[in-house]
Amino acid sequence: TFPTVVTYVVDTPRSSSPITFMSNMLYACSILYKTRLPLVLAFNKTDVADHKFALEWMEDFEVFQAAIQSDNSYTATLANSLSLSLYEFYRNIRSVGVSAISGAGMDGFFKAIEASAEEYMETYKADLDMRKADKERLEEERKKHEMEKLRKDMESSQGGTVV
Repeated sequence: TFPTVVTYVVDTPRSSSPITFMSNMLYACSILYKTRLPLVLAFNKTDVADHKFALEWMEDFEVFQAAIQSDNSYTATLANSLSLSLYEFYRNIRSVGVSAISGAGMDGFFKAIEASAEEYMETYKADLDMRKADKERLEEERKKHEMEKLRKDMESSQGGTVV
C-alpha cells in the first residue's frame, strides 16, 4: 500500500579498508537484487570517520584501485575485479552520510528516502503488481489442478474408500 524503501547502513569507520568496503557493497547489491526495491546506502558514524572516501571509491574506479594496490591477497584481487563490475550499481544508488550523534546528514537522508519512494511508485510498483498478479494466477491454477485431481479421484472411487 505504501512505498517501500530499503536502507543499507554501512559502518563507515569499519569500511575504510577497501576489502571491507567491497564486502559491504556486495551485500548492498545482493539486497537490492533480492528485494527488488529502491535502496539507499547510509554511511553512518560520519562524526567519527568522513564517508567521502567511500563516495570517491564509488565514483572513480582508479581511486579505488590505488587504495587496494598495496594488498596482494586473493581478496584484494577479487575486490579489484569486482569494483569495475559494480560501477553501474553505484551509478543508480543513492548514498548519504549520517551521524546519529550530531544529526549531520539527516536532511539528505530523508531527501534520499523521499526520492526513492517516488522511484518506487514510478518504477518498482508496476513490477511488484505484475509479480503479485503472476503469483495469484499460479495459485489459482494450482487450486484448479488440485480440484480436478480430487474430482477424478472421487469419480474413480465411485463413493468408496480411497487408499
